[in-house]
Amino acid sequence: MIRRYSRFTIPKWAKITILAVSAVLLLLLGCGIYVYYTAEDKRTAGFESSETFVAEHTDLEEADEVTRFNGEHVYHVVTGKQADGQEAIAYRIKGEKDPEQIIYTTETADEQQAKSSWQSACGNNCELDDIRLGLHEDEPAWEITFHDGEDRLGYSYYTLDGLEQLESFALSSQYK
Repeated sequence: MIRRYSRFTIPKWAKITILAVSAVLLLLLGCGIYVYYTAEDKRTAGFESSETFVAEHTDLEEADEVTRFNGEHVYHVVTGKQADGQEAIAYRIKGEKDPEQIIYTTETADEQQAKSSWQSACGNNCELDDIRLGLHEDEPAWEITFHDGEDRLGYSYYTLDGLEQLESFALSSQYK
């Protein structure tokens, strides 16, 4: 006997296939969300404790932002204001309990000036990836990551005022 289907009837195999594909996609979406949140939690772990530790051991009264810098150690960079309203930056090694290890500065950080100086030095063949507060030889600085005209990953370090380039280098793209 020949099965006949109306235009609005979906065959059983098609229903099963659609349900199986939907279930697999939902499972993959759930796994992706789980991996993202797990990685994000590990990346930001300790931000609150660093914020509290810096507030207790420096003149920083109000923290605006906590970021992460990977240098010789993993640093939590706490930016904020002192009681007098002056901006300040504190660098704390992740998990460090010694307040003497905090690098603290009230020097004005000018991101736009650093970006402008980098653009002048690098030229039009460079594409900016990121600019963040970091350290260069244990001194507060701007770290700028970029790709140059030869598609190499580059790093440039500028003083906090953005006027002086401290170092710049590009990594070889030999593994492409």
